[in-house]
Amino acid sequence: MVVDDDRTMLKLYELMLAEIGNFSVEFSVNGKSAIENFKNQIEKPKVIIMDHRMPIMNGFDAMNEILQLDGNTKIIFASADTAMKDISISMGATAFLSKPFKIEELMNLINRALEE
Repeated sequence: MVVDDDRTMLKLYELMLAEIGNFSVEFSVNGKSAIENFKNQIEKPKVIIMDHRMPIMNGFDAMNEILQLDGNTKIIFASADTAMKDISISMGATAFLSKPFKIEELMNLINRALEE
């Protein structure tokens, strides 16, 4: 699952993930819709790429609630605000992806999360 309020970023994620491999990907535009999307999935996402600043519900609040629902979910926090790195990791994120990033960085973090 990818959670980001920037529709251009969502399109970029879609293109990158199609390039990387055969992933089934759900997209959400804010934390609240991500939680609803997560709850509605029969097979829960193994990895979620989560932005921080979003309307309605931010990434930290959404991550917290999703991890309460399923502590095995791997969340890669993605933000241009690198000050969020330590906070996101301490709150349960598996990794932090600094925007802008390269497709190889995204691929490496997804693969590492899937191996855990």
